Amino acid sequence: MSRLTGIQFDKEEFIKMAKGRIRKDMSKYLKRGTMPIQVRGGKVVSISMDWFEVPSLRYGFPKTGVGQGEGEPGEDLGPVGSDEDGENGPSPGGHGGGGITVDIDVTLEELTEFFQETLELPRIKPKGDRSIKEAKEKFNTVSKVGPISRIHDTRTFEEALLRARAEGSYDPPEKTIVIPERSDFRFKSYSVVHEPKNNAVVLYVRDISGSMGQEETMAARYLCGLCSFWLAQNYDGLEEAYIVHHGEGWEVDREEFFAIRSGGGTEASSGHEKAYEIIDSRFPPSKWNIYMVYLSDGMNFDSDNDLYRNVLREKLLPVCNQYNYGQIDAHRNWWGAYDGSGASVFSAPGTIGRILEREFRDFENIAMAPIIAEPNDYSSVIEAIKIFFKKGN
Repeated sequence: MSRLTGIQFDKEEFIKMAKGRIRKDMSKYLKRGTMPIQVRGGKVVSISMDWFEVPSLRYGFPKTGVGQGEGEPGEDLGPVGSDEDGENGPSPGGHGGGGITVDIDVTLEELTEFFQETLELPRIKPKGDRSIKEAKEKFNTVSKVGPISRIHDTRTFEEALLRARAEGSYDPPEKTIVIPERSDFRFKSYSVVHEPKNNAVVLYVRDISGSMGQEETMAARYLCGLCSFWLAQNYDGLEEAYIVHHGEGWEVDREEFFAIRSGGGTEASSGHEKAYEIIDSRFPPSKWNIYMVYLSDGMNFDSDNDLYRNVLREKLLPVCNQYNYGQIDAHRNWWGAYDGSGASVFSAPGTIGRILEREFRDFENIAMAPIIAEPNDYSSVIEAIKIFFKKGN
């Protein structure tokens, strides 16, 4: 084996082992929030992992053990980190390098496989015939005209051979040369075909009336990113819409969705009515697989709870493949809001979740999960993804 061949072999062996470690440690990457989320774009993503050595055989044995230096056994050597005079001083720097990381490229297909395997998710089955006929140009015919770049070599030679035999200019073994003429040339051509394309839309709705700190915002961002990632791997096309609400709901872009805050009251029905308005105007249920993710601390105006129930039951659940509710722990220090009589005008934190659990438990296309925001720990986000998509809706 040449030196270059050996280096290439070592590289391929290292990458193979690295991908095995990524597969094994995918749960760790997900819970730390370090898995790259790529919904669109290229087919390769990079994952940073700790460097490791490829096991190899080496001759000899390392010399180990501790030798006896100056002094006698048991002699006091002074405090750790002392200087030559026995006085405490700064500890000297250590030897060797610190932690080394390496970026490993994995294909989007491999990453999806690792993700699915780790979370034990079934592949999503598009609902009914919700697909769009997409016009595509397919090179599946042959034409007598076309650009030189699309010459069909085989068909051109066949035409030239047939002509030459008819003219007698090709008569083996004496005459064996065939030269195509202009009339012999054939070109690859296309026809327009209409192929079914399964498309999905996910509508993210967030209650912005409460206090959502940095940790809660990061958890929400990560949750939405993973939802879009998984949906994008199961559908030909994925669209996203972002809606926020307090006493009224309106559509925003992605960055504003996570950044905006408000001190107004909470009417969950307003955000859901806006979601239905967007579906009705842009995403007809006959052609789109529809998903909705609602993020809230569960608080709502008491007077709005019936409106929320109605819009969910009568408008959204009949058209949604899946309605996912993530209850974010964003009100640890909430003191409440009261009307003039001293009575609370808000339902308690978690009320939305209790409504879903008690009154909508028989609906197959509803899932709910708690989202606990902790620094650098997204375990609850991962559990939520497993709950949201475990049915394969």
